[in-house]
Amino acid sequence: MTELRAVFADNGEQPPQRLIRRLARVLESPRAEWPTPLLRRIWDALMDLRQGRGRSAAHEARWLNLLGFSLRPGYGLAVDDWRVAETWRHVQGKLVHTAPDVRNESLVLWRRIAGGLSRGQQQALADPILAPVRNLHRRFTTGKTRGEDTSLRPNEWGETWRLLGSLELLDVRRKIELGNMLAVLLPKRKLENVRGPMIWALGRLGQRVPVYGPLNTVVPGEVAERWLDALLRHAAREPIGALVVMQLARRTDDRYRDLSEPRRREAIQWLEDHEAMTHLIDLVRAGGRLDQQEQRQIFGESLPIGLRLE
Repeated sequence: MTELRAVFADNGEQPPQRLIRRLARVLESPRAEWPTPLLRRIWDALMDLRQGRGRSAAHEARWLNLLGFSLRPGYGLAVDDWRVAETWRHVQGKLVHTAPDVRNESLVLWRRIAGGLSRGQQQALADPILAPVRNLHRRFTTGKTRGEDTSLRPNEWGETWRLLGSLELLDVRRKIELGNMLAVLLPKRKLENVRGPMIWALGRLGQRVPVYGPLNTVVPGEVAERWLDALLRHAAREPIGALVVMQLARRTDDRYRDLSEPRRREAIQWLEDHEAMTHLIDLVRAGGRLDQQEQRQIFGESLPIGLRLE
């Protein structure tokens, strides 16, 4: 594609910051309306031009951002498994620049295509993040830390939580550990600026119906009930709060996943008290399918046209 070569080719002279705007103008549609086959063609072109991401940190950040956007959600079209494998081979552990924007965009990339990653790949992403998360939890609960400094820039913490919440193939033990830490950290005033991403992540970790993972990755109902307690106390101020309460209390008619009837009634009452959308209440009371807006919120952004999470 000419616009991509104008940025990432060796002789490209266009700045990366305005690439999306130029593509939208050439394609005569905003990026949210680009069809999935077109998105995969953009992925192909970006991979052909991958050496150009090294031209500057701004180039690499834009390349990573558009690469993940064009491959989201990591499955749905023929040979998407190969595309995800190639992305992993050329990106994981191979960032050219260490600028904050580049690191942040790499987190966004993996969140966007997490559904196409294997269990081992998801674990490889989670392992280096778990240590600073544990240190953050330890610092807020005991005042002590171990090993390396836990400080991360606010935008990195937000995307770190979102990525961890998106890794549905992590084993249940690690999910419970992460969810327990999040439930403790939610009320901390110093973390208010990332409370929204934390609540979003807790919703994905404790959801009763997986987005793409198997049912054996769903945490037990009694664990979700404990996390629901924290949510009911701290989710009211967050726009995503009602959706996350629904995720943890959603009815499935599977006794191994469903919350107890009293706890589900408590969630329904909270949703009604906070004037939640009727469909969210219905999903807790009777179950059912997500609508398009709910899918977008749970995924974290719009899905390619024609693709569904469930």
